[in-house]
Amino acid sequence: MNRNLLKVYEQYKDSDQVYFLSHSIDFKYDQPHVLKEYAHKLGVSNDHWNFVTGSKADIYGIANQYLVYTAEDKNAPGGYDHQGYLVLIDKQKRIRGAYDGTNDEQVAKLQKELAILLQEK
Repeated sequence: MNRNLLKVYEQYKDSDQVYFLSHSIDFKYDQPHVLKEYAHKLGVSNDHWNFVTGSKADIYGIANQYLVYTAEDKNAPGGYDHQGYLVLIDKQKRIRGAYDGTNDEQVAKLQKELAILLQEK
């Protein structure tokens, strides 16, 4: 999912109008130093993409606000089940779209709709 978002980041990493925020759902493992190393491995080189974590209540609360499913599941890869959605939020903090971050066509749709959103006044 983040690898696909990296394509969008590369396109907009120098824009002051676009910011990326990745919420880790693995609150047990993904501590700030782990997320910082992960960002470095992806090639994220500025403050336009932040990787964050928090308590279980915080993470699940944010997911619910974005209308995205996430849950601990010992049978799922990594121990968590989640939708892997990329959520487009405008300047007024309204959800403008949700896209399957594992699907190339959905990521392309996100790029198209982000470009349209940036044209809005």
